[in-house]
Amino acid sequence: MEGFHTSVVFIVLWFCCSLCINFTCANRDMKKPSGLIVAGLVPVHQRETGDSCVKPNLRGILTVEAILFAVDEINKKKIVSLNQSLGYDIRDTCPRADKAAMDLVVNSHRPKDQFLAAAVGDLPQKRDDTDVFYRALMILFSGQTPHMSCIASTYRVERKPDLISRAEFIFHAIARDRSNLRAIVHLAARLNWTYVGVVYNDSPVGKYTADLLEQEALDKFVCIGKKYSLASNASGTQVKTFISSLKAEKNFSVVVMLTSKDLFKSIIDEAFKQKINDLTWIGTDSSWDNAAKFSIENTAAQGMFRVGASAVIGKFKAHLQQLMSNPGRNAWIMDIVSLGPASPEPATKPIVKTTTSPPTQPPAVTTPPKSNSSNSTKNSTEPPSTVPPAPSTSAPTTTIPSVVPTAVHLNKTSLEQLVTELKSMAYSATCTIDSIFAVAHALSAREKCKTNCPEKHDFHKFIQNVNFTSLSGQRIRFDRQRNLKDVEYKIEILQKTGNGSAMSARDQTYLKLNSVGTWKQSGTENPELTLRSLTEIQWNTKETSVPKSICHDPCKPGKYKALKKTRGESECCWHCLPCAENSISTEDDSVKCIPCLPGSTANAAKTECITHFEDYVYWSDAGSLVMLFIMVAGMCFSIYVAVVLFKNRGTPVMRRARNAMLVLLPFVIILFLIPVPLLSKPSASSCEGYRGFFIIALGIPLAALIARSIFVDNRYYDPEGQIKESWGQCICTPRILFAIATVLIHIGVTIVIAFFLPNEILRHPTDDPFTVYIECSIHEGFGFLVVIFYIMAVATVYSIMSMSEEISPENDMEVRWTSLCMFNWYVICFLYVTINYGVNGKGKIFGLAFVDFLFAVNILGCIYLPKWYVILFQPEKNQADVSPWTMYVKTQEKVSVRLTEEDSPVLPKRNLLASTANDSTKGHNDVDVDNNESRGLIYDTKDTDV
Repeated sequence: MEGFHTSVVFIVLWFCCSLCINFTCANRDMKKPSGLIVAGLVPVHQRETGDSCVKPNLRGILTVEAILFAVDEINKKKIVSLNQSLGYDIRDTCPRADKAAMDLVVNSHRPKDQFLAAAVGDLPQKRDDTDVFYRALMILFSGQTPHMSCIASTYRVERKPDLISRAEFIFHAIARDRSNLRAIVHLAARLNWTYVGVVYNDSPVGKYTADLLEQEALDKFVCIGKKYSLASNASGTQVKTFISSLKAEKNFSVVVMLTSKDLFKSIIDEAFKQKINDLTWIGTDSSWDNAAKFSIENTAAQGMFRVGASAVIGKFKAHLQQLMSNPGRNAWIMDIVSLGPASPEPATKPIVKTTTSPPTQPPAVTTPPKSNSSNSTKNSTEPPSTVPPAPSTSAPTTTIPSVVPTAVHLNKTSLEQLVTELKSMAYSATCTIDSIFAVAHALSAREKCKTNCPEKHDFHKFIQNVNFTSLSGQRIRFDRQRNLKDVEYKIEILQKTGNGSAMSARDQTYLKLNSVGTWKQSGTENPELTLRSLTEIQWNTKETSVPKSICHDPCKPGKYKALKKTRGESECCWHCLPCAENSISTEDDSVKCIPCLPGSTANAAKTECITHFEDYVYWSDAGSLVMLFIMVAGMCFSIYVAVVLFKNRGTPVMRRARNAMLVLLPFVIILFLIPVPLLSKPSASSCEGYRGFFIIALGIPLAALIARSIFVDNRYYDPEGQIKESWGQCICTPRILFAIATVLIHIGVTIVIAFFLPNEILRHPTDDPFTVYIECSIHEGFGFLVVIFYIMAVATVYSIMSMSEEISPENDMEVRWTSLCMFNWYVICFLYVTINYGVNGKGKIFGLAFVDFLFAVNILGCIYLPKWYVILFQPEKNQADVSPWTMYVKTQEKVSVRLTEEDSPVLPKRNLLASTANDSTKGHNDVDVDNNESRGLIYDTKDTDV
């Protein structure tokens, strides 16, 4: 910041030298001395040839009146209270703004106790005068003077720093152009005007504004069909050519006008001449000329929109009306309406006290055309801007002594017209009034500040923090870029008003602006657009409803708006493309399509997602009923077999059995329940439940067979069936331990498979697009193959552990049946894999359920049914083994019971006989029989092998 100040000082010194050489004349200024001063750098005159400043600028004069009004209202201390009254120092910036700024800041020799709070004005104004206004700003900054700007444009001069946006001393009490353009785009989008044309000034600023509008339009999907450029001072022929080309080329019905105010009326009038009455024009703050009037016959102007900050302060209009009785308060107004000096009259006549100040060039202003009459000494009806002012040249003007009152003749007609024009333009002075009130509120805060107060040269910090409601109702507060936080635009439409005698002559002659809505934005919040009903509005002679301005018909539901890929004048226009597969759009003009959620499919029109009808194996299906019958029949028969075997558990056929364990029968019955989760609706629980149930249900019988295998008997049991001492003092037997360990392995494998191969619900399309067939993913791919291989591996382990079993007459049939069971086991597993990967749909489920039953039937048929068959149909074989050798051994054992404990000289010792008997019946689980059975065995000579 210090470096910036140092640079400013050197620049100002150079300015002083150059200005002292180049300028020797001065124009008037207006002052009101006080301890607190607000300055005005106002273009009161328009710069003409050279440095001539003769033609008045009505907007500059209106700004002067706004300063006078605001200062008077503040000094009444009804709104904001200051310890001192507020004064002003107003300078005409024609012809040089930098000279006016120099006189204000450097050459005014202001008293030390006088504080220059801020300067109100519009700097810079034109691209070709950037250097002049740039120097004026630098002079203000050298005096640490904040500048209250009413420039809406955000255009940046590339070759110089953008002081308007970056300098901390510049505040904008007016909404910027981007906000105005955004409001227009939102209005167009609300009325479905998605294809519009733009006409703008042929200048860097104009092109920048048009590009800015295009950027805002893209966000709301409004297409700029074509952009037309016109010079700000375009001739009537150029305007006529533009309207002709617009009439020939246009394919839109809405045109946004970003031109200068000078072109505003001429464009509309030319459109009316060429009978273009099917266009709707939208004007901005910078393009709309409020002084322009359009007759009710002008169909081109009918239905024209204005989007601008047109908040008018009623008190200010009354202040302007007072000029009729007291025009002398503004010396520049007196220059316009005075007819020259006259004989001395009473002191009540207007008295003008003037000083001098340099001229400058104002911005271009639209004024009514000049009259052919050049007589300035008589009352005239021509507009004020055409009334010749008092004689003036570029030479220094004569100062009128304030001590000698001089009466002046006034052109009352010109004064009345001037007041009328100023009142019609009163809306444009709102920014100036708000700016001065912002300075006053900052001065009040400065007076109230007690601790940690900014220095005098940091007065801009007080302005940064103001927060109040202006006389127009606008909330005034600034953001970090020193722009207004709160923006509000009034949306008006040019319209006929009523009919009959109730209307004034003016209302019957001209179209009138009627308010139809507002556009508001506060800070970073989303804008709010409010429109009243538009049904009663007559847009133009050809339209009684809202005109259509689209490059394509609205996209119906089922399609979306896609930008055209071919570049051209309407590159932002769109096609209506159908939504992609399985996606929908439910509203008109959808920007994108929404994909349907899983489990649903878009209908043919792609306007609705229809939930899939899920087809799967139902319990009511014929195949399911067959499987249920097999399951119930198998369980009932298994229960019947279990009851028979349990009742005959003490018979020889059951006592000699190794694998047909009664404790295993309940698990064989459970095997028939394996298809239950398979036949249920596929879900995460049913699919995982089936896989786990399949492994555990088939694994338990295999675990029991492994525990009863010959491998376990030979390793951990002695020939008498007793546990070997090497086993130790374990709480459980080896068989139980093997069974438990095998079951735990099954459970662990189930968990591992579920973790690494999680199940999913597969949805297969069918012939009906809204129907899907669902099944578990474990029946496809590698998932269930691992389970089958594991079950086959466990069966292989059992087969290996039973290989060393010796076949004897007593176990011959059981070993054969068990071997057949294992063979069938492999065949069933192969059949399971074949069906799993070779059949689809419900047939696969029914086939797998049937194979599940085969596992149960295999164990039941090979392990238990031979015993059941012998018990029921061959009871004669359900006897003890009476082979010659066995009968002899058992007879000797019975005889030895009757012998004494002493050794017999004939028979071998009892222990030796018992050992011999055990060796001959290895593999059987015989138990001693009672005496009656022994006697029966002695007389029974039939072969009872099973």
